[in-house]
Amino acid sequence: MGMRLTATMRNTGGALWQILDKAAHDPCAAQTRLLANILRHNRGAKYGQHHDFARIRNNNDFIKAVPVNTFADLASYVEKIKNGQTNILTADAPILFNVTSGTSDQPKFIPVTRRGWRVMTQVSRLWLCRALQDHPAFLSQSLFVILGAPVEGITPSGIPYGSASGMIREGLPRVLRQSLVLPPAISAIEDYDARYYLMARFALENNVSFIATPNPTTLLRIVDTVLRHQHEIIRAIHDGVVFHTWPFDTGAGDGRIMDALGKSLKPNRTRAHFLEAIIRRQGKLSPIACWRELKLIGCWLGGSVGVQAEKLDAFFGTDTPKRDLGYLASEGSMTVPFKDNTAAGILALHSNYYEFIPESEPSTPHGILPRCHELEPGKRYRVVLTNWNGLYRYDIGDVIEVQEFHHQAPIIAFVQKSGDMLNITGEKLHVNHLLTALQRMKKELNVTATQFRMVPDLTKVRYEFLLRLAPEPSLKFIRDTILPFIDTCLCEANIEYRGKRKSKRLLPPCIHIMAPGWEENVRKHFLATGRRDLQYKWAATAQSISKLDSQHIRGTVQA
Repeated sequence: MGMRLTATMRNTGGALWQILDKAAHDPCAAQTRLLANILRHNRGAKYGQHHDFARIRNNNDFIKAVPVNTFADLASYVEKIKNGQTNILTADAPILFNVTSGTSDQPKFIPVTRRGWRVMTQVSRLWLCRALQDHPAFLSQSLFVILGAPVEGITPSGIPYGSASGMIREGLPRVLRQSLVLPPAISAIEDYDARYYLMARFALENNVSFIATPNPTTLLRIVDTVLRHQHEIIRAIHDGVVFHTWPFDTGAGDGRIMDALGKSLKPNRTRAHFLEAIIRRQGKLSPIACWRELKLIGCWLGGSVGVQAEKLDAFFGTDTPKRDLGYLASEGSMTVPFKDNTAAGILALHSNYYEFIPESEPSTPHGILPRCHELEPGKRYRVVLTNWNGLYRYDIGDVIEVQEFHHQAPIIAFVQKSGDMLNITGEKLHVNHLLTALQRMKKELNVTATQFRMVPDLTKVRYEFLLRLAPEPSLKFIRDTILPFIDTCLCEANIEYRGKRKSKRLLPPCIHIMAPGWEENVRKHFLATGRRDLQYKWAATAQSISKLDSQHIRGTVQA
């Protein structure tokens, strides 16, 4: 199976790579053709008529006809599609809605057409092709790939909605899907703990050569589940059952799924004895010992989750390579990473038409924006998309950084959502400023922040840092050493912060020491609202301390 799978991916991905590589020599021409094709195909749709697509001949016409917009500007169109109207945003009817929680309480339904689905699938195959060049054996064994459910519900018009990652799974070659260790039904399990137990149980039964999940915190949670339930999992594998002693309170729907999963299982005494031997030698199921053929981990490495990705080394070893899965969102796939241990990837030139807003500049509805061939290395930009799914000059709200170029195509990395910046009195403190301070704290003070959140206190004119520290120092050390250290680092990273602190327009920050279980309970609260686990992202910033956060404060240190 491994050799057949490898050959299949090399053949399909190799041809796609040649197309991207050729476009990278002249990205302006490739992007111009893509925009013309999108507008011509959709000029008869309601949105195309409203914005006179038929008269658009070049990029300047496009800018004049279509303003930069957000989901709020498209919401009325999307509601019409959900309720059964056709030819609204696109000439092609959507085959699916990607649902994302976004930044508000109301979920966003992002339409996906068959053409849009196809280009997203092509980017996934490109990723696999490039990974095979550096890691020829990473598809040789079973594949532990954690993805969401492609279908979670149906709109009034009968269009299914689900997750972007679930969509990717459906687009993978059949021979690759046959190597996945997780049955698709697991993603439909509603109970959070039960779902993770099942993922751990099915994964441990297999010799895995590749692990992939967008958010590294998901994989860290899997490791925790393995360690907490290792003996039960081994017994279940030995006897060919889902479980013996079920520790979770699940509903009837989850019970039916587990019953169905159990019918496919057979006793696997050889694997159980192998896992038992690891516990005898090491006292616990070490992931690196369980999956000795593991060749590659795929997960996001950039932005605020990059801190979590670093924690994987403790369980999988520093020699296990990690490759970013790419700049992927519900709105589309934007990059093709082709190197290990970096968040950067080549801009996916055939997936979307791109414009960029310089990070330091405000957006104007009909302003002329830089295109991909006009970007500068080292600079940061917000991303504006136009694609086959009916997004036109769509400000996705993400900030990327240009690292270098492949031929003439930019190699970019996701940095953060544009909202990850806080402001009390003009200092514009960004989460990356705090990240830099925490990284220095780890290196210079040998204290690690295993989780953090940054909150402005407008009343007291100061910042509050919610921290989980390991090893946890004394309150005296936090007050006398860590707190002034972080404050100094922020002054060095942000000249406006330094100026406000010196003038006492910004008062010294405080640190709230957070109790164990803080992160886990925040995550469970998120899932209790009915949102998907794969959508979960830790909020590194907040406008105020939530009730749930306040319940986990063990102590507060201030100057």
